[in-house]
Amino acid sequence: MARPDRRHKDKAFWASAVACLVVVPGWWQAGAARGQDPARGELRIEGTHITKLVLEGGDAPHTEELTDPNASLTLPVGAYRVQLIELQGGYICPAQSLIGLERIAVMEDTPEVLKVGGPLRQEVTVNRQGRVLVLNYRLLGIGGERYSDTTRNKPPRFTIYKGGVAIASGNFEYG
Repeated sequence: MARPDRRHKDKAFWASAVACLVVVPGWWQAGAARGQDPARGELRIEGTHITKLVLEGGDAPHTEELTDPNASLTLPVGAYRVQLIELQGGYICPAQSLIGLERIAVMEDTPEVLKVGGPLRQEVTVNRQGRVLVLNYRLLGIGGERYSDTTRNKPPRFTIYKGGVAIASGNFEYG
């Protein structure tokens, strides 16, 4: 039976040792980098009456659900999208109602401003279809985002005046 060559064992040992010297420091540095807190930036909210704000994004895709937004928030640096805004009184604005609000870029050195929430404004558009007037109602936030009432227990009311005299009134229908 042939005995293994001692030189072969020594070469294998030194190859393993060199591999450990190269791989272990790199692995340790990667672990140290993971242990560091990510860079953070400021997001200022100009609106009022917000009870919940859901943002999606950042460096790694995740959701930031802010149930008590202040006038200023600190978030990990990255690009975010607003997914949902809830206001006091049961008003919500889902992502599909956020026309014109693209991405929010939170950067480390420059605060980003987000204009959502109150004060709210009511908007009514009137279209004529033959002898019928079609009234459309929208409730808009300061950034132009559209809110709807989730409770639907008090639909918006309207009154039509002609020369200072009320000639018609009613409630808007949901839908």
